[in-house]
Amino acid sequence: MTHRDVVKIKGGRGGLSLIIGEDAHIEAVIDGLRRHIGSSRSFFRGAALRLETSGRSLSPAELERLTEVISELGMVIAADQPETEERQRPRRAARRDGAARPLREEQSAMDEHAEERSVLIKRTLRSGQSISFDGNVIIRGDVNPGAMVVSTGDIIVLGALRGVAHAGATGDEDAVVIAFRLEPTQLRIAGVISRAPDGQGPRPAVPEIARVRDDVIVIEEYRP
Repeated sequence: MTHRDVVKIKGGRGGLSLIIGEDAHIEAVIDGLRRHIGSSRSFFRGAALRLETSGRSLSPAELERLTEVISELGMVIAADQPETEERQRPRRAARRDGAARPLREEQSAMDEHAEERSVLIKRTLRSGQSISFDGNVIIRGDVNPGAMVVSTGDIIVLGALRGVAHAGATGDEDAVVIAFRLEPTQLRIAGVISRAPDGQGPRPAVPEIARVRDDVIVIEEYRP
């Protein structure tokens, strides 16, 4: 099997699609992607790739690994991600008395929380790197100046946020941005934008949360 059988990049009206072979191992996909981009890296820089997995389910770990490599290659994953195995796998919830909930009730609960899809990024984003995800983004690391995070849901940074963050990218003003140190060069929630003021003094060394209130972004100490 050649790298072109494992992964392909196809252009269309909706932009570029990354087509992954149904039975391909994730590391083979990543190797094939690197070979496919090759010397054309500058051409693809900044492109948003929509994943097409041929009916295959990506595990959260596979999606994180693929997102990391795509970012290293100077691209981002488009917002309309395929579902991961974790989200697609049926779950059986239990009542307090230990009895399983009826299937219809379980499905209703799954539908209600379908928008709560999240991805965990276990690394620091450096200048020039970016992440785009349809759901919540959790970063176990820093977001350095020059890096960007775009999410249709919440953004949570378990470190310092000093780059650009855009939560609620499709218009969700209930989205929030939380960071251990919240010092972004630009902060955006839905259509509301806030920039770091000139000459800003040191911020409190405590986790903070940014949210929209009365059409402006307010930042306050995060209290779980």
